[in-house]
Amino acid sequence: MERKQRSSLIAIFGIVIFLGSMFLLLPLVEYYLLALILMFVGVIMIGIGSAMFKNFDNSLDQPAEDCYYCNGTGRIDGLDGPVTCARCGGTGVFSSDSD
Repeated sequence: MERKQRSSLIAIFGIVIFLGSMFLLLPLVEYYLLALILMFVGVIMIGIGSAMFKNFDNSLDQPAEDCYYCNGTGRIDGLDGPVTCARCGGTGVFSSDSD
């Protein structure tokens, strides 16, 4: 299943849980606490589904930048040919603690 379809299903399922617990369980006194818990779960599912749909969850990761010295290849031209980049250690990823 595609990511956007899955995220919209999560959000719709959260809406169904929220509305169902609010209108069906909340008026019943003996299911009051269960209704509140299900309403909370529904709101969380709506938030997660919406964040996935708009790709906000991917932007939470710290972006990895290419090494500026080797342009992300991990290798630089040395005197005797290509050698491992000393700035990134051959990973090609910029590290903030490198000099």
